[in-house]
Amino acid sequence: MDFNKIFNKTTESIKLKFLNAIIKHNSSLQKEFVHFTQQEEPNNESISSKLFLKQITETQEQYVENFESVDLMNPDWDNYNTPHSGYIEEWEQYQQASEQEFEHFFEYFKSEVIDLLIQQRIEDFIASLSGLYEACLNAEIEDEVGSFEDVNQYLIEEHTRIMSELIEKINKSAISNQKVKTPIQLFFNYCDAEYPGNVSYPEYFEPLIMALADISDQPDEILSLVDASKVKRVAVPQLILLLNKNAGNSTEWLQSAQQYYLGDKEVAKQLLDYYFENDKNAFVKTANELFNNDNRSWAKFLSDKVDTQLDVELYKKVFFRLTIDEKQIEYYKKIKTLLSPEDFDLLISKINWNMAFTVRIFEEEKKFEEIKQVVKGSKDSWYYEELISPILNVYPEFCFNNIRSRAKYTLANNRGRSTYKRIASWLKLAKTIPGYQDQVQELVLQLYKHKPNLPALKDEFRNAGFV
Repeated sequence: MDFNKIFNKTTESIKLKFLNAIIKHNSSLQKEFVHFTQQEEPNNESISSKLFLKQITETQEQYVENFESVDLMNPDWDNYNTPHSGYIEEWEQYQQASEQEFEHFFEYFKSEVIDLLIQQRIEDFIASLSGLYEACLNAEIEDEVGSFEDVNQYLIEEHTRIMSELIEKINKSAISNQKVKTPIQLFFNYCDAEYPGNVSYPEYFEPLIMALADISDQPDEILSLVDASKVKRVAVPQLILLLNKNAGNSTEWLQSAQQYYLGDKEVAKQLLDYYFENDKNAFVKTANELFNNDNRSWAKFLSDKVDTQLDVELYKKVFFRLTIDEKQIEYYKKIKTLLSPEDFDLLISKINWNMAFTVRIFEEEKKFEEIKQVVKGSKDSWYYEELISPILNVYPEFCFNNIRSRAKYTLANNRGRSTYKRIASWLKLAKTIPGYQDQVQELVLQLYKHKPNLPALKDEFRNAGFV
């Protein structure tokens, strides 16, 4: 369903009927509608930079006090809710109890600023988020019990989570485009006054500013605000691309993407998408550059775009990396005919710690002797059945003897129902070996009569259908 196409074709009368139907009994939408219509009126006064700073300061002070009130040595046990009924280590209880206290403050904050959003008080909304962020940075919290690796880092992560949820709220809200320019300007003024030359502060808030800027019908003016500030474009490259795109500045968009792609992964993705559609040679060159710099990060993204006609070496490198990272045989199948013996050996050396996947590749290549060697060296592997299954019909005598030895050894050295289930599973597998059904049944009876008596083992053998 193409919403924009249907929406643009729909008559105004039907749109009004729809609005009336959904807003009639929805008090939240009614409140949003009232504030939206008020803000669409011209000459609305905005708060000054002084008041913007005051809001930041007050929010910071309030939440520094809140955060520092949490006693990690003695958290609020009365309101602690255990996440599950199982055993929880004492240190983990302390951490969970403290986290729940912090989360209470963050959830309260979120409900407060959502009201600001509904009221179209965007300046207060941004100022509050900035103040909370600085409280997360500056709160001094003693952690003598070591509940957190870094308390302030935990608070920053919670702030990031809350901000992401609020950005989703922005994307779903009816915010007047007239209400976004001034708060964005106030934010950049604040960066100039308090963090001149600091890249990380505007960079952190870039997703929020982008969500607001995307509402504006004057992207060129917001772009001018960025350039008039001390904030360098390199600190907010995604915002620059968004504004150029919304303004229809295709040449400037491409120039910005080419300038910032090495420092920003999202910008690089947009540039690659552009090149893929418009310039395959540039795509290949840029994709190779990015992949060679960080192959783990780029393999998945490039997998949908590369093919052997475009660049066979890049194709091989991408799926070689994915085979190692994802452990999926489908990736290996894409490049198996492209690998030299040296490439194959290198691949095996990268994955041989994962015996099950190594065997899967050997099976694909019908390297059964190699699988046999893996089975011999897999005395305690949890994936024993996966390892031996491909060679049951190839080396029947070896496989039966190996299963028999493993079953007897395991029973002699381990106890417990889970152990007995595994032994029963191995014997069921052995029963599929051609010509060895009688020997397997003999082994079953031998183990069944084990002394001392093992009722749980007998029960598992009965469950497996042996007796």
